[in-house]
Amino acid sequence: MQQKEYRYVGKSLSNDNAYGKVTGAVQYCGDMMAPGMLHIKIKAGEIAHGRVIGADTSGAWKVPGVKAVYTCFNTPDTLYDRGRVASYETAPFQERLFDSHIRYMGERVAAVVADTVEHAQEACRKIKIEYETYPAAVTMEEALREDAPKIHEKGNVYEAEPAVYGDYQSCSAEHVHRSRSHLGRITHLSMETYAVRARYEKGSGKLTVWTGCQTAFGIRSTLGDFLDMPYSKVRVVKTTMGGSFGCKQETVIEPLAAYAAKDLKADVMVVYTREEQINNAMLKHSVDLEVESKVHGDGTIEGMQIKAVLDAGAYLTVSPSYCSVMGGKLGKVYRIPHLRYEGTVVCTNTAVNGSFRSWGSGEIVLAYENHWNQVAEELHMDPIDFRLKNVHQAYDLEPMHRVTVGNTYFHECLIKGREAFQWDQRKKKCAEKNKNGRYRCGVGMALASHTSSKYPYSSDMGNALARIQDDGSLIVHVGIHDHGCGTVMAMRKIAAEIMEIDLEQVEVTEIDTSVDLYDYGCYASRTIYILGQAVKKCCEDLLEKARQMAACKLDSRASLIKYENGEFYKEDEPNERLSLKETAKYAIRVKGEDLYMAASVRSKENPGVPSAHFTQVKVDTYSGMVEVEDCLSVHDVGKALNPDLCVGQVGSGIQQGMGIALCEEIKIDPKTGRTLITNFKNYEVANAVDVPDYQALFIEEGDEYGPFGAKSIGEVVVVPVPPALVAAVNNALGTRLTHLPLTPSVILEAIERQQEEKSHDH
Repeated sequence: MQQKEYRYVGKSLSNDNAYGKVTGAVQYCGDMMAPGMLHIKIKAGEIAHGRVIGADTSGAWKVPGVKAVYTCFNTPDTLYDRGRVASYETAPFQERLFDSHIRYMGERVAAVVADTVEHAQEACRKIKIEYETYPAAVTMEEALREDAPKIHEKGNVYEAEPAVYGDYQSCSAEHVHRSRSHLGRITHLSMETYAVRARYEKGSGKLTVWTGCQTAFGIRSTLGDFLDMPYSKVRVVKTTMGGSFGCKQETVIEPLAAYAAKDLKADVMVVYTREEQINNAMLKHSVDLEVESKVHGDGTIEGMQIKAVLDAGAYLTVSPSYCSVMGGKLGKVYRIPHLRYEGTVVCTNTAVNGSFRSWGSGEIVLAYENHWNQVAEELHMDPIDFRLKNVHQAYDLEPMHRVTVGNTYFHECLIKGREAFQWDQRKKKCAEKNKNGRYRCGVGMALASHTSSKYPYSSDMGNALARIQDDGSLIVHVGIHDHGCGTVMAMRKIAAEIMEIDLEQVEVTEIDTSVDLYDYGCYASRTIYILGQAVKKCCEDLLEKARQMAACKLDSRASLIKYENGEFYKEDEPNERLSLKETAKYAIRVKGEDLYMAASVRSKENPGVPSAHFTQVKVDTYSGMVEVEDCLSVHDVGKALNPDLCVGQVGSGIQQGMGIALCEEIKIDPKTGRTLITNFKNYEVANAVDVPDYQALFIEEGDEYGPFGAKSIGEVVVVPVPPALVAAVNNALGTRLTHLPLTPSVILEAIERQQEEKSHDH
């Protein structure tokens, strides 16, 4: 697609509230204060599995300023599901506000509402809980046993519906390959912890909840159903968010805050500590994956089968859906005639696992990219050549959902990446360096894709409403949930581009369920592709409506009215001009009309977003430390609406992917079920200084439906990074490590095994 020169689209501009963030002026939910506001603190349970048989709250009531003390004995028995993001969704509904059945160490057993945080904390410490202890199933192995303790009445195991295309069992090829991969559970590392404010107005019976969330309408439906309130009486306002990566997709502490606000007819606030964030929000699933493939001698893939087992933690929440979606993503990158996926979800007596950036793409891509790198090695093929032989062409059929992969450029990502990264030269240099010495050099690569929409998993729509103000400026209402990555700025740019007005004249509001049209939420990387389309269409329709009004004022036909830089004029009289401000005032004063427009779009496609990641590492064989020396990410984005922010997204994906591959893991005590790491002091992460000067290369050929050709980029950036790093480490050491994270101890053990095998051979 030929690239047009735009005024704002494709130009690098700062994030919408970058200045406010760096100066500390931006107000997050936890910063909100109000006269008479009350504060909630939570008491964590001290057993992995058992029952609460008594709660002595007398000591808590003696603390000054205490307004309420909640336990399982004085709160509703109503079930809800933190993972439900829409009122129509079928969900497990396993959670209560406070459950007498305790299913993991740290689960909330009581809460105090008081006039200050300090008083609430002190009162929590004085609550005495009496438990009856049950045997616990802390690991998946324990939970899968026939005699395992029942965590839920229906058992511990959920089998996902197999995802099948073709007939893997009957297909054949010359080579059968098998591999295993493991990914440990990790935390989301959002800088802002969970914070919720809830206010109940006694006079009107209305509940307002402020939360940095991803699914405002989903939260509204959960709260409305839980509190037995009409949705029209429940307002959810998305506040400025300090990161999510998926943990704020769920309705975690909103029910507690909302219940307390309604119960006390008050304004309340609850803010998680970092320990509570790690233990009580959501973690990324621990998952075991087995891959088997049938491949012809020339490298052509005939079939692939994957079996995945996910640890859900104490509650299923989104895990069944998450597990199923993993199988649905198998056909997005490679042409594979025969596919089979089997998924199992296991509940354990551990902290809850759930949504994480890329929603299953990261896990499934890790498994098959590790596998394909091994297959290429066994076939003595370069891993890029192997992929070039098997990747989808544009508009190929994606078999699992019988839709096309869209206007995708997998070949170009691989070819341009190979050239820009100097892949062949680096391979030779690393091989030469590795002949002697303490350090080993290796290169690796991986290929991935992700979604731009919920379609065709389910219907997807986007809505926008815009109004030209009396002074010619524009306000756009659209249901976005900016995580801090710049989607507000992207929508402003789309609107300003269509309306041909200064960017500062455009205001875009984030979602408020009382004034905005319905939106599903910010997940599936759908915001730019779907809501961006809605904003573009809305502004185009609004501009046409304004043209009709200008034609009346200029005494002409609309077809003869031209528009340029915020002004209308007659085609044959270009000097007589009518501004948007004058048009809006004329519409209101003379015609008695308001210049506003609402627009809806429905997704017709879900184009893939090919991403190839190339990396070079240096491994210290004495310490086991891995240094990422260089990397390149190539992304087919359709059109980069804001190139600088896209580059920033790539960098965030590289840093997060480095953590996933090399160091991040939340460890659980196998005997007690206690989460052993609950702060950043002891949680190993990839810091900014660990990230090399990376390259980001964008392929911008334009999508047919995306706004100005744009597709998604926010989640896919992390997906190929871990398997590329795994491949580079294995290339450096001559190993086949696939059990993440590749910590120094893991690497040293592998080197020791390797040396023992060599000694044994000699």
